Amino acid sequence: MSLLIFEPEVKGHFLALYARSVIREYKNKKIFLATSKAAKNTKVLKILKKECPNLKIIYLKNLLYPKFKISIILFIYQILNFVLIRKIVLNYDKKYNFKHIFFSNLDYFDKVIFIFNNPFNYKKFSGILVNPRVHQFYNQNNLKYNLYKIFFKSLLKNKYLTKIFSNDLLFYNFSKKKFRNNKILYFNEPIIAEKKNSKKFKFLYDNLTKILVYGSIRNSKSLIELIHLSSDIENLKVIVAGKQEADVKTILSKKNLKDHKVYEKFIILNRFIEPEEEKELFLNIDYVWCVYKNTPLGSSGVFHLSCNYKKPVITNNDGLLGWYNRKYLLGPICNFETYEKTNKSIKLMSEIIKNKQKYLEYTNNQSFLLKRMNKKKKFKEHIKNLF
Repeated sequence: MSLLIFEPEVKGHFLALYARSVIREYKNKKIFLATSKAAKNTKVLKILKKECPNLKIIYLKNLLYPKFKISIILFIYQILNFVLIRKIVLNYDKKYNFKHIFFSNLDYFDKVIFIFNNPFNYKKFSGILVNPRVHQFYNQNNLKYNLYKIFFKSLLKNKYLTKIFSNDLLFYNFSKKKFRNNKILYFNEPIIAEKKNSKKFKFLYDNLTKILVYGSIRNSKSLIELIHLSSDIENLKVIVAGKQEADVKTILSKKNLKDHKVYEKFIILNRFIEPEEEKELFLNIDYVWCVYKNTPLGSSGVFHLSCNYKKPVITNNDGLLGWYNRKYLLGPICNFETYEKTNKSIKLMSEIIKNKQKYLEYTNNQSFLLKRMNKKKKFKEHIKNLF
C-alpha cells in the first residue's frame, strides 16, 4: 500500500510547500509523486529527493489549459483534464496499488466530480481546494452560480473524498455554518522555516524602500499597475523574484521597463528561488506586493509568508486578502479600477513609504495576526491521518 501525491505543475508554492509537507510526513512510507516533466532538473525536486530518498517520481505530460477563461470552456477543460488525470492514476494504481491519493490542487476537476461519482475506482482521495468561490456568490440566483452550487455540493457529498483542505478562512467559516460538514478543514499555511540565510543579494542592502513581488510571476499579480505606480514614487526598488509565466515576459522586459522609465528601479530574478534566498529576501524587504486581478480572490501563499516574516503587505480591497487587511491593518490598500483611484493609490503609497511610524504599526499588526494564525491547526497536523 502506498501514497500518491499528485502535483502536475512546477510553479508557485504547491510543490515546494504543500507536496513537500506531505512527503515529509510520510517519508517512511512508499510515496509516489506525480508531477510535470518540467520538474525533472529543478532545484525544488532535488530538495524533495534529498529529504525523502525513497520518493518515486512519475513524470506527467502537461495538462490542458484554455486560452479563453469563459465558464463553459473552463468546464470542458476540467472534463478533459480529469479524464487525463484518471487515466494516469488508474494506470499506475494497477502496478503500485495506492492506498490514498492526495491532490495539492482539487481545482483541476472539482466541478466535474458530479459526472464521475466513483472517480478513481473506489480509491479514497483528498486535497486542497485552492480557490473556493461558493461563499462569494451563494446568495446570487442565476444559472451559472446555481450550477456552481450543485457542483460544490456534489464534491462535498462524494463518499470517496475524505478531506478538503483550505486556508481560506472566509470560505471555511461560511461552509461550517452552511453545510455542517466535517470534511472541510481549515489549515494554517505550511511555512517551512529555513535555517540557512544566504548573503548573495547585494541589492538588498541600501536605504531604498523595497517592494517584493514573489512566487509564480503571472499577470494576475497586477504587474502593469505596479510599473505605473513605481514610476511616480521616489527612492523605491521593486524586486520581482520567481519564475515568470509567458504572459508577463513582455511586461517585465528591459524595453518595456525603460519605456516606462522604471528600469533602474526593478530587479528581476526569473527563476526558482532557493529556500535560503527566500529567507534573505523576506528579511530585507519592506513591503510585499499582494495585489491580484482577474483571479479568484482567495488565499495566497505569499501573503502567509509575509505574515510569517512580519512584513507589511500591499493588497487590493477585495477578497480574502482585502478582508485581512481591512480587519488587521497590515499595509496600504490600492485600487486601480479607474484613473482617479489609481492616482489616489499612488499618492497614498508615496505618503506611506515616507512614514516610518506607519510602517512600524503595520509590522506590529502582522505580529498580532501571526500569533492568532499560529493558534490554528497547521497543515502538517491535518495530514497526519490521510490513510
